[in-house]
Amino acid sequence: MKATSPSYFKTCLFGYFAFFNLTSFAEIINQPDDNHLEHIVVSGTRTPKLLSNSPVSIQVIDQETIKILTQGTLANALNYIPGVVVTRNVKGGYNIQMQGFDGDHVLVLINSQPLISPAGSAADLDQINANEIEQIEVLRGAASVMYGSSAMGGVINIITKDYDENQAQISTQIGHYADALSDDPLSYTTRVNASLSKGDWDYKLSLLHINDSGFDYEPSTIKQDASGMKKSFINLSTKTDSLSFFTNNKVNTEVKYQYLNEDKSRPVSIVPGQNSIITYVSKVEQNQVDFSLSTDAFNTEQHENQQTSWQLNTRYINHQETSGQSSSIRNTDINLAEINGQYVSSSDNLEIVSGGVIHFDSLEQIKPATSSIEIDDESRQNIDAFIQANWINPNYQILAGLRTQHDSDFGFHSAARVSTLNKFGDKENRWQWRNGIGQGYRVPSLKERFYIFDHSNLGYMVLGSTDLKPEESNTINTTLSYNTDVFKNSTLFNQAQLNLEVNAHYSKTKNFIETVRDPEKSAETQLDISVYQNVARATIQGLDFSIDLSFNEWSGQINYSYLDAKNEDGQRLTERPYHQLKTNLAYHNYEHELDVLFYLVYQSNEAYNSDYAQELNNHWFSANININQNINDQFSWSFGVSNIFNEHKDVNANSLNAFDSRQVSSRNITLGIAYQF
Repeated sequence: MKATSPSYFKTCLFGYFAFFNLTSFAEIINQPDDNHLEHIVVSGTRTPKLLSNSPVSIQVIDQETIKILTQGTLANALNYIPGVVVTRNVKGGYNIQMQGFDGDHVLVLINSQPLISPAGSAADLDQINANEIEQIEVLRGAASVMYGSSAMGGVINIITKDYDENQAQISTQIGHYADALSDDPLSYTTRVNASLSKGDWDYKLSLLHINDSGFDYEPSTIKQDASGMKKSFINLSTKTDSLSFFTNNKVNTEVKYQYLNEDKSRPVSIVPGQNSIITYVSKVEQNQVDFSLSTDAFNTEQHENQQTSWQLNTRYINHQETSGQSSSIRNTDINLAEINGQYVSSSDNLEIVSGGVIHFDSLEQIKPATSSIEIDDESRQNIDAFIQANWINPNYQILAGLRTQHDSDFGFHSAARVSTLNKFGDKENRWQWRNGIGQGYRVPSLKERFYIFDHSNLGYMVLGSTDLKPEESNTINTTLSYNTDVFKNSTLFNQAQLNLEVNAHYSKTKNFIETVRDPEKSAETQLDISVYQNVARATIQGLDFSIDLSFNEWSGQINYSYLDAKNEDGQRLTERPYHQLKTNLAYHNYEHELDVLFYLVYQSNEAYNSDYAQELNNHWFSANININQNINDQFSWSFGVSNIFNEHKDVNANSLNAFDSRQVSSRNITLGIAYQF
């Protein structure tokens, strides 16, 4: 008898699990008619709404799921979200794709305000602390009308936790990679959370420290595959609702300070003829200050929006980074300052939101070894104004919005969007149909316009271009969802609930920015010169299908995404998979306060650059399990295994110039304990 191969076993396991999950279990769905259970979301309209009443389709990952998924950064949680493709960048961080748009075109927000981008483009998810997250809201499709530039592909809005009464918690977690370094085999994560109420003021402290040793597939070689890393987060905040600021109503006043320190390093090569080792390093220090004033937008007692509300937010971020190979270090200084505000007026059938943004960011990058300036303290400013109206009826809604932006370098630009929600069926068969058509745009980043990446010693350069134009898109989304109770007469399943959802999206884009080889400059300099250019129109279309079913203590979900993204010449856009399948099975034991989450991720047929000499692998599969239990009111423990079968990129892929879609990853086993004061 032939031995069963590991790949055959994994394929059978995945198929069995998907079928078993589809026919038996699914994700717990909050009852639409129970206001105390259903999620309240803000991302679709910039105002609080019950999830079932949002005219824009929103996916929500709640606090309990996040707690099970990760004790560290956001990167560990987003791979669970349906339709989101998580990619690893050259710095060892993590970026995302959504509906065919890469991280440059998906806006990541914290409490509806922008994050800074270390690379001047896509946000690094591994630099976002998951310790303070209440829920993650995912808005698919063009969202530039509500959130401005860079939201062509959608928005991921991270909502942080509110203040609790006096309490404190400390937790620690150890981890071990399958390909761990022999002299540093363990990783450590430590968290401290504390909150205090004194008089009219609330205070909150959050500390997170991660010491990750990294991993290496071939210890006998100089090159290390994943960086060793030390990362620290400090979050301090205070809030009161006792101040009036010359108004008759109480005003919520909040001040926040956040600090990030990150230090990564990994050997990459050795200098020929010498014993000197070239190391890739990345050192980041980031400071962020937020100040906000607001009146309550939502009446928590009556579960309805207030007739009028307003908010004013300010944010300042300074991000300093030293990165690159030890022989070619770069120093980067990024600043972001923003003031934004909005005013909401609502009645029974109409809600109007209007507001504006004043935004400033700057970028400077130098190469100390040669005293060369790669980006000479460049900056941009923009002023935005937006307005939207939401007509509300018990069975349908219409949401229409318009945004106008004036950029210091690109002048005026506007975008519009219309969304609708239709509810039909009865109490036993609940249907919702959401449609949206909107425009998106993205202003070229400072890096794309002014960058001078000088590697003349290696024979190439990458140059920015001041001639770039803003990217634009037109997008159509339609989402049909169905919710019903099943097994009504069964004593075994306790009236399980079934939810089905289908989403289709279609986008036409122009002025996509890509790096293209410039033959004239290459011939002139005798170097391989690439420049940022507006070169492509593209058509991006796809389908997302989701089914979930819940009963008793079990829950689960299956999500399938198909994506077809091509440029005007019919060539596929690279790094985008045709197929993605995500499925999960969860178990919650109320008596023993035990949570178990098992989830799978499968991707296949990713488009890649024609420069590769061959294809080694174009599909991958990851299985993961997480367990969390409260032992008593004080103690809890957690256990997890990510990438159970240790799927990862072939160690010879780079030397063979071969494409391998699998990520640089290693099986990671974690064990943690927490104490609540």
